[in-house]
Amino acid sequence: MNSERFYASTQYGDMKGTSCADNHASNSMRVYLEKNELIHPDELLVGISMFSGEVHTSTQDNPVYVHAYVVKATDFEEMKKLVDSEMPLPVRRISIEMHLNEFFGLFKRFEICVSNNGLIDGKEIEVLESTDVE
Repeated sequence: MNSERFYASTQYGDMKGTSCADNHASNSMRVYLEKNELIHPDELLVGISMFSGEVHTSTQDNPVYVHAYVVKATDFEEMKKLVDSEMPLPVRRISIEMHLNEFFGLFKRFEICVSNNGLIDGKEIEVLESTDVE
């Protein structure tokens, strides 16, 4: 058992930012875990991380590493109480390898925003011009 912080990091951290995702109603990480009998009935999904290893080609065709973090709780309020505690959150980590298209298929929408050393993370920006590339 070890303790760690839940946040994104890479070896150099050149680009930092945020992400946001909408779940599918019928195909989500929770559903994936249930279908593959990886989550117990008394557990709730509290977090997901995805890591892509070194890429030495122009496309990333290798599997990515996904971690699903679950807590022992029966409803959102019980989970929130655990999260809000002053103690480290006790989780069970489920490690999965999958392809990017399978990972992104677990979400209805997914956005990732990164900037140089996180300089504009949360910053209001004014877009002076937009070039669309197809």
